[in-house]
This record gives sequence, C-alpha cells and structure tokens, in this order.
Amino acid sequence: MARIVPVAALGILAIELAAAAPAPGLLLYGATPEQARDFAITSAFRRGWSVPVVGETTIEIEQILEESDPDDPLASRRLIRISAVFVAEDSGTRVLLRAREVQTSASGEEWSTDVTERYAENLGNALSSLRSKWDGHRDTGQPRTSESARLPTTGDESANRAAETGSGPVGTWAYYAERYAESRGCVLTDAETTLEASEPDWERHRIRCRDGRSLQVHCHLGDCTTRR
Repeated sequence: MARIVPVAALGILAIELAAAAPAPGLLLYGATPEQARDFAITSAFRRGWSVPVVGETTIEIEQILEESDPDDPLASRRLIRISAVFVAEDSGTRVLLRAREVQTSASGEEWSTDVTERYAENLGNALSSLRSKWDGHRDTGQPRTSESARLPTTGDESANRAAETGSGPVGTWAYYAERYAESRGCVLTDAETTLEASEPDWERHRIRCRDGRSLQVHCHLGDCTTRR
C-alpha cells in the first residue's frame, strides 16, 4: 500500500530532486501533473514495482535487488528506489527521475547511494517507454501525415530515422514536433511536416499552420521544448 507523506515534506523532496543535476527527464505532452503521476503509478505496478510513497507531484517506486530471506519481511535487503517529480509546463508535464540503491538492515536502519548517473541509460529507456505508452493512451486522432511522422520511435527503432515518405525524410521526432506546435496554438494542415536538418541527437522541423504561420521547431532527443 502506498504511504502518503506530508505535503510540506513532499514539497521539499520535489525541490531537491528538481534542483539536483543531472536528472533524466522527458515531457508528457498534454498531461497534467496528476495525470502523469497516476499514469506512472499504473505503469510501475504493471512492471512489478511497488509504490510505497505517493505525493501530489512526486512518487517513489521500489524493486528488490537482493534480500537475505525472502520469507522474512524484516530481513536485510538491497533495493533500487526511483524518485519521480512531475513538473507542469505549458506543453504538458515533465517527468524527472533520480535513482538510489538502498540497503536496509533487520533493525530498520537504512543507507542509500545516489546511482542516477550509473542508471542514466535505464532511466532514459524507462522514460521513453512511459512517453510512448502515454502517446498511445491519448486520443491523437487519425494520421495526418505519414505513419512514421505521427507515431514516435523508441529504442532500436531509431535506426528508422532516415526512412523517407514520397515527399522526403520525416525524421524520428516529427511526432513530438507536431505536438509541440499544437501546444503553441498551431492547427495542423494537410501539408507534411518537413525535416530541414538533423544530427544524431537533434532535428529541426518546419510545420505549417492553418492560420498561415510556418513554425520552425527544434527537437533534442525528442524534447521539443528546448531549442538548439
């Protein structure tokens, strides 16, 4: 069962986690902090993690790595604890993660070590998976452009970033560029999103809006709220 902690304590936790660097993070487009938190909790449960702490904009999830006696709830154990903070932005909610390895003793004492940097790749994969599931959860309507532009790619699928439609290259993060444009009031037209330039970790897209605007959107590793 989740443990509800005092609001003041959670506020301090959120500030500390958000201020600490580096903290892997990704934006869930169109999500409120509460929606992002609840969606993350559901995803954690489905993956077999426990969720001992739930706050207004924070959660902690845990998974046991090693325990001296699985049948004894008081036995010493080593676990991985992930702290998540949900920060509201104009386009949605940014999810920031930090990881700690925690050692507990039979007497209830606890020692922890920050392992965010060591687990950075795993945390990044978890965030990508969470956003992919969130995008599938949202009602995004029927595809307007090519399938690869509407649906994000993750993991090994990023090798398809050079795939082309009949009009030219689409790019890996065209989907997120369109979501970012919509969050800025752009109503998409039937014109395809154009990939103007790219490198392995960033892309620049041109998006046309019904009001005549032509937006240039920069995406860095799928995060289209930061400009290169």
